[in-house]
Amino acid sequence: MPNDAAPKLETLRRLNDAGYGFYRNPTRVRADDLLVRALAADSLHRAEAALLGAEQKLRRAIPEPSREMPFSDPMLLATARGLRAFQERIAALETRLRGAAALPDRDFSSVIPSESARNKLVTIDAALFDHVAIIEAGAAKALEPIFSSLLDAFEQVLGDRANLTARGSAA
Repeated sequence: MPNDAAPKLETLRRLNDAGYGFYRNPTRVRADDLLVRALAADSLHRAEAALLGAEQKLRRAIPEPSREMPFSDPMLLATARGLRAFQERIAALETRLRGAAALPDRDFSSVIPSESARNKLVTIDAALFDHVAIIEAGAAKALEPIFSSLLDAFEQVLGDRANLTARGSAA
């Protein structure tokens, strides 16, 4: 299992290439926060679209009811319902990311005063990107039970980010 405390260098490069300033410039703090949330939400949207395509393909493959087989295969219907549930869960996560800003409008130095808290937020942002990349890649294999645990891990990182910024705004 990779060390969650240290962000992957590749992830930090992707963030840096996208214009992420690591919350260093007080005038760009809001932009850094919006960038992280928008890029992660876009990845979630692509994962949701992949699941929608898989569900539609599966539903088209379910044969029409006939005299010989009046009811559809319950396993196929359960799989389609599972894909729909994953889509709804991802849509809720995407809404959380695109919703209210995690960081207040005032100066970031008053929100997160310490360097260690800033570094922790960057680490959480990198973990957020790592998790969302795994979810997007795993959307093609959503029939596996592990996909639910991927979404659980993403929700945990999103909660960590919200908790860190909420504690910083109370300080």
